[in-house]
Amino acid sequence: MTERDPGSSTLTTVLLTPLLVVLAFAAFQAAMWSHARTEARAVARDTAALVARRGVAIDDARSSALAVLAADTDLRDVAVEIAVRPVGSTSTVVVGVRGRAPGILRGTRAPIAVQAAVPVEGWTP
Repeated sequence: MTERDPGSSTLTTVLLTPLLVVLAFAAFQAAMWSHARTEARAVARDTAALVARRGVAIDDARSSALAVLAADTDLRDVAVEIAVRPVGSTSTVVVGVRGRAPGILRGTRAPIAVQAAVPVEGWTP
């Protein structure tokens, strides 16, 4: 019969707990930053669709995107760039959203930069 050391399981727990806590925080942080990127991408896509398919003025679309980002996301220092670029015989609306996503710990943040492009649609005689 083997003799068991009762202190070995306690020592293992004490040594592995900080590692597991750090890994859990890192996973949660990555999920928060991914969510911020997804929110920015959705706003960029919706803004590009407003300009390309609904004919909304660029300044109005930019103001709307900034208002949505300020109200519904945690992004800070947000900038929205909208450009209409010719591609062959058609045009494409490209919307870029840049900002900073906050982290769990104070002072940690990640830069977020996404773009969405939607072709301009409409009836042409």
